[in-house]
Amino acid sequence: MTSNQRIDEFLKLQNKGISLDEIASTLGIKPQTLKRDLNKNGYKSVKGKYIKKDEKSQNVSIQVSFVDNELNQKNNEKKAKKTTPKKTKVAEQSNKNEKVKVKNTKTNKTKKDKKINLTQEDLDKLCEVYDWYLEIKDCKYLKPKKTKKEIVVDFEKTEDKTVSMKVDKGVWEDFLRLCSNTSHDRKTLLTQALSDFMKVHKDLL
Repeated sequence: MTSNQRIDEFLKLQNKGISLDEIASTLGIKPQTLKRDLNKNGYKSVKGKYIKKDEKSQNVSIQVSFVDNELNQKNNEKKAKKTTPKKTKVAEQSNKNEKVKVKNTKTNKTKKDKKINLTQEDLDKLCEVYDWYLEIKDCKYLKPKKTKKEIVVDFEKTEDKTVSMKVDKGVWEDFLRLCSNTSHDRKTLLTQALSDFMKVHKDLL
């Protein structure tokens, strides 16, 4: 039996799941001799099974191409998923813009269409209110009250002096009313009044 015949017989028995040692004993040769024949004819052991180099590369290329096809399909599916939401987002945004435009046009129309209808009775009431305003606009009781000015005390303080004198009753009553409307006491206000009077008539001092 030639080496090629032995290899053909080996491949048939290998496909049936028989080990290399058992096949070698069946063929009546040593396992090393069978391995040498396989190596010479381009067979290599791949996961315990002898395959020719050309068949191995062909299987690998088929597997690689199959994997590439699967990856391409997955990438295409991902791209399709990514592109579809963008289109939907653009469509939603355009719909929103159209709705806003419609709302703006509606509001503009409503603003333009607004009118105030006044009856003759309403006009008469408005005239009465206006006449009443003309009557009271110059009324002094309705005008805001003037804010009170605080009295400035700027005299130089020295020792106190007790004096007894007579003053006009009306002037004194006005002075007491003035004292009640300020935060200063009578002594301070009276001293400030005398100081201001002497400043006006300082030529007599």
